[in-house]
Amino acid sequence: MDPSLIEKNHYHNITGMHYNDSMKTDNTPRKKKKFDGLLVLAILLFVAGVALLLVDPIRAYKRAKKAEEGLGVVEAQIAQIQEAGSDSEEEPVVTFVVPKDANAIDGEEYDYFTDNEEDQAAMSSMLEEEMNNMPDYVTLTAIGVLNIDSVGINIAVWDEATVVSLRYGGGHYVDSVLPGEKGNCTILAHHMRRSDTMFHKLDQVQLDDEIKFTDVKGHTYTYVVDEIKIIHGYELEDNIIGDITDTRQITLVTCSYTSTEKMRLLVIGHIK
Repeated sequence: MDPSLIEKNHYHNITGMHYNDSMKTDNTPRKKKKFDGLLVLAILLFVAGVALLLVDPIRAYKRAKKAEEGLGVVEAQIAQIQEAGSDSEEEPVVTFVVPKDANAIDGEEYDYFTDNEEDQAAMSSMLEEEMNNMPDYVTLTAIGVLNIDSVGINIAVWDEATVVSLRYGGGHYVDSVLPGEKGNCTILAHHMRRSDTMFHKLDQVQLDDEIKFTDVKGHTYTYVVDEIKIIHGYELEDNIIGDITDTRQITLVTCSYTSTEKMRLLVIGHIK
């Protein structure tokens, strides 16, 4: 073989090997950069996922603390009145100020007393406008404290059942009577499936359990549970208005979930 060909082939093989080594050397930083980029992206996605998972628990904790603070304000006022032993006919005013947009509850909405979609849409529009017209800070007015010792429920009750008030306790349905009066008194609160607050344990109440309501003047009314039932949302109105009975009745309302839909749990009691 021609020595020159051997030399050329030898040179070709060496340069070929050198060329391949060069390509490998050039690609390594690129592959490393690509790997580093994917790693950073994965970390960012993981952090974002953890942050999203923590949003609800953190919000629930803040909401629970604020509700506890509101309950403390109401209980302190009641204790002060009871200690003073005042028989004044004047109704004490107990208020608690909260931000309109803070501590929202997932799925919070007003109940519709109809299954007609057009009526629901009209109500939704009206209530959205109502929320938009609210001031940045909302003053809640208390009517008392609701207690069910058998299941550990102890919440402040506000004079209206609005989106904002129900974040911090129970709400009195305005078309029902006040506690202790003749007729039906309705109090609504969220079920709060993910936290042990509000009416989370209302579904554990049993017949003959006692419901105690202490108003802001310090008067306590004791009701005994004698009926528990589950109904559709559109059936609510016939069960929560004040004139459905001439007895002294209380109706507690919260959500009840089946595999297919959201129902309403009603716990009903009468003055002992």
